[in-house]
Amino acid sequence: MNVTAFIQVILPLKLEWEPYYELEGASVGDRVDLVFARRHYVGVVSAVNVTPEAGLKVLGAVPSELPPIGADEIAFWRRLADYYLCSVGEVYKVAYSMRQIESEKITRRRKKKEEMPSGATDFSLSPGQQEAIQAILRSFRSGKTVLLEDFSSRTEIYLELTRRVLNEGRNVLCLVPEIALSRQLETRFRACFPELLLFHSGCTVPARREVADVIRSGKPYVVLGTRSALFLPHRNLGLVIVHDEHDASYKQDSPAPRLHAREAAILLSLVHRSQVLLSSGTPSLESLYNVENGLFDRCNLNQDFGEDPLIVNIAAEARKNGMKGGFSIKLLEQIRQTLDAGEKVLLVCRAKAAQEESMAELKSFFPDAPEKLLQSATPASFKSLGETCFGLVAVHLADNLLGREDFRSDERTLQVLQQLQLRARRLVVQTREPGHHVFNALNDHKNALVFLEDRQAFSYPPVTRLIDICLEDKSPKRLDYMVRLLSRSIGSCLGPYTPYGREDSRVLRVTLRRDKSLLARKRRLAATVAAFEKEHRYIGHIHLDVDPQ
Repeated sequence: MNVTAFIQVILPLKLEWEPYYELEGASVGDRVDLVFARRHYVGVVSAVNVTPEAGLKVLGAVPSELPPIGADEIAFWRRLADYYLCSVGEVYKVAYSMRQIESEKITRRRKKKEEMPSGATDFSLSPGQQEAIQAILRSFRSGKTVLLEDFSSRTEIYLELTRRVLNEGRNVLCLVPEIALSRQLETRFRACFPELLLFHSGCTVPARREVADVIRSGKPYVVLGTRSALFLPHRNLGLVIVHDEHDASYKQDSPAPRLHAREAAILLSLVHRSQVLLSSGTPSLESLYNVENGLFDRCNLNQDFGEDPLIVNIAAEARKNGMKGGFSIKLLEQIRQTLDAGEKVLLVCRAKAAQEESMAELKSFFPDAPEKLLQSATPASFKSLGETCFGLVAVHLADNLLGREDFRSDERTLQVLQQLQLRARRLVVQTREPGHHVFNALNDHKNALVFLEDRQAFSYPPVTRLIDICLEDKSPKRLDYMVRLLSRSIGSCLGPYTPYGREDSRVLRVTLRRDKSLLARKRRLAATVAAFEKEHRYIGHIHLDVDPQ
């Protein structure tokens, strides 16, 4: 008697279950071509030799020509789905988009790749860097994630740790928040590791496929990329570096999983039993909090912030006729001295429009200043300037950086100002609120940990965890009705929540205690929302955002 072989398959869909199909000789991780709800998909075999539910009609699947998915990849998907309260299918959809799958099907002649040189060096380490590396290695041996607090000396530490990991026969992933930063690090990494692999949205689809092929080939590798590089078919990872771990660009807003690359990197390391190095000149409060609570170790290279910043009270200057347009006479004098010395000046404004207007006004004061010496940027764009150093960085109106409704605004403003300070011999800040605690922390060279007391008082992260339940609907009336119904369901089982949003969307922000019951409460929340969607036939109108930014 013939026994039919059944498999379960992960589909790139938001499903609460993994469908059954019929296929002989399949293995976990194989990719298969199949039909679901009258549409064709490429699925991933998640289980073999299974028994379908009684009475369930099971269709057949056929083997795909595509390479299989590794067990470590699937394990990583499941960890992400569990943490970010989404389906494993939604993670698969992000990891392997339809465009990428179609590209995989294209065969072409591949260039020969050489072995990754593991001992190449063209840099030297200072005594301080050598001590830092030894401290990091001690922490790694004890199983700790390490927070490296430094701005100017960390690249050499990355290179030395990478060399050591490659010599041990393991591989390295270095994450950057934006493509511009990958270009800045590429030159340094490639000088030591010529076969460095780049992976980000700026690379062509064939180039990204080539990276995945190299990794699957079993050759040693170093990958430098943005958060999408987390979903490469990694094998035998020994080290994950998260460069500028504080950067908000690491957070993925859409689609699910709405991950933060810093947290996802730690989940990836658990699958591969690899080490994690978080690095920043201005660390996030979340990472500092984890250091304070013994979850991370910290390595501080005692970076030099240079001269104390000059905080100019423009309200007081205006009262004594000390302003010329939007610039204080004190700032203009500092700029003049810097330009006379042949040094660069950077003017920082909150937005592009303000940048152009203020820069035009500034040039009217210094019409003969060489363009290369007088530059401007926004907080979002100055990161693309690389390691350029300035004689003076001037923040035109720092008050505009202080968002009033975002509880992270103080932390992020301090980080921006300190990042600017690290690039300049002198920082000048114009403000109407010189006594604001952000400027006090800047003067005292304190990090974001100074804001922890306020976070504790108002039950904000990192002392708590937030989950946003986001509802979208074209009908405002129906949206308000559904929000009221869902609020009752959530409030009865979870406690505090805060509603906000705009006309076509609403957000219920749920605050959860950060204790041993956190995971269970997250799962209970997800189950409550799923049951609500099914009961009210409201599928597709709700999504969950864990750790919203």
